[in-house]
Amino acid sequence: MNNKAIARILSKFKNVKETPPTGWKASCPAHDDNNPSLSISVKDQRVLLHCFAGCETADVLTATGLEWVDLHLDDGQPRVVAKYDYCDEGGRLLYQVVRYQPKNFKVRRPDGNGGWIYNLDGTRRVPYRLEELREADRVIIAEGEKDADTALEFGFDATTNPGGAGKWRSEYNEHFRGKKVRIIPDTDDTGWKHAHSVACQLFDVAKDIKIVRLPGGKDISEWHDSGGTPEQLIQLMKATPPLTAATVQAWRISNSKKDGFRLTQLCDLLNEPEEEVSWTADGLLPSGGVSLLVAKPKTGKSTLSRGCALAVARGEKFLGRGTVRGKVIYLALEEKRAEVRKHFADLGADGSEQIFIHCATAPQDAIEELLQLVKRVRPALVIVDPILRLARLRDANDYAQVNLAMEPFIAMAREFDTHLMLVYHLGKGVRADAADQILGSTAFFAAVDTVLIMNRSERYRTIQSRQRYGEDMPETVLEFDAEQRRITLGAPKTEVEITRLEEEILTVLKKSKSAMREPEINDAIDGRTEVKRSALRSLVKKGKVQHTGAGRKGDPYHYSIS
Repeated sequence: MNNKAIARILSKFKNVKETPPTGWKASCPAHDDNNPSLSISVKDQRVLLHCFAGCETADVLTATGLEWVDLHLDDGQPRVVAKYDYCDEGGRLLYQVVRYQPKNFKVRRPDGNGGWIYNLDGTRRVPYRLEELREADRVIIAEGEKDADTALEFGFDATTNPGGAGKWRSEYNEHFRGKKVRIIPDTDDTGWKHAHSVACQLFDVAKDIKIVRLPGGKDISEWHDSGGTPEQLIQLMKATPPLTAATVQAWRISNSKKDGFRLTQLCDLLNEPEEEVSWTADGLLPSGGVSLLVAKPKTGKSTLSRGCALAVARGEKFLGRGTVRGKVIYLALEEKRAEVRKHFADLGADGSEQIFIHCATAPQDAIEELLQLVKRVRPALVIVDPILRLARLRDANDYAQVNLAMEPFIAMAREFDTHLMLVYHLGKGVRADAADQILGSTAFFAAVDTVLIMNRSERYRTIQSRQRYGEDMPETVLEFDAEQRRITLGAPKTEVEITRLEEEILTVLKKSKSAMREPEINDAIDGRTEVKRSALRSLVKKGKVQHTGAGRKGDPYHYSIS
């Protein structure tokens, strides 16, 4: 159990008292709680919050500044947390889905000798819990085996399809003929689209179909953990009207015209759930998004991108952010094969990582080739180093050309829920806003979700971000391990500069035979004036430097060592 993570969560609440063996109780921050009514417990590496006064878990999280992801605990090491059997009508095991923590899934089938083959080549695909499904009149379709099992705990017949959202197959449809189907999707945009797709495929075979919207939680499991009951779910299903032929036909038309206009009526748009951003690297690289990693030559772009590839393949932290473990495609389009091999070896790679590398120029139909690669491999991360070797733009300053060149990458990321990191260059000029330093058209910056900007000076290598989602990263110093050729995140540059300037100010004052005025100190050391001012004020506050005088015109401060 991650005790540090639990302690951090408990620190967000008042009047916390341990209640062995169940956990803790505290005052609920979502209402005026004089008599602590919030239960806090841990189950299956997840923190459960339940207010007995009736507050929704989402409201409790909002009041504390916590997010749903903060309630998931793990120690960073993959471990099997569940095994889901997919059997035929007679109960014979066809294949199995294995769930790991940190969250990851693998499929495997029996090899006939007591072992496993980790693919489903030639295997018949069936819905989850097919034996129970055959006998059911009313069935819940959840998004994932865990949610189907939660619905089963509620007392309902439930199923799902392997692979999650977007992986429904037409051969599943006949199993639902004549049944009342209740689809309970995850409450995000991907889940909603999946529910629409399944409903469109089952509408002609099922007796009736309802898509049930949960009032809180990401999915039925989180809704259950936050206090949802079978009785409440029954009422929600009763209150949800069945889908009509007109609605399903409209969805079918919308889905069939991928390149045309797809109109959504305002009332439907307003009723869509809030989009929840999922992350390949927490708060930095969104899943289904595109980032631009930009720097001048010899700054460390390739070093950073390869470190990112290794972190995602292992599920380790990247720039201090947690990552979702998954496969990685790395296109090294201008590096020597031997250099790429040596660098990954220096980084500590042992070959077990699921990283697939191309070290050569891009093929003629590079974009289409990459699309087929992504479709086949289903990576969590794709790195193109550098992008211009793949996109082959005639004029990187032409806004329209850049827009057209970026469209396939954006569509690829969205369709396959992968993150594309595109390595690019900074221009020669220095601009006030780092994002304006990107070489060529501003269309590069406008097209992507995240821009990572690296710079190198005599003293530091730094990185900062500009983001569509999440908070921008301030300019932060990068630490470079020359032996392992690994880059790690240090402190914000301003903090590092203040520490450096504090030492230089102390050195100057120690050498001075008399107290010095601030302009004299500023002239004696290098750095930005506002940072030097902050360093001097910090030294005074710490008691290492003292000043005399009134600090006004005619009687300025004079500084000396305390």
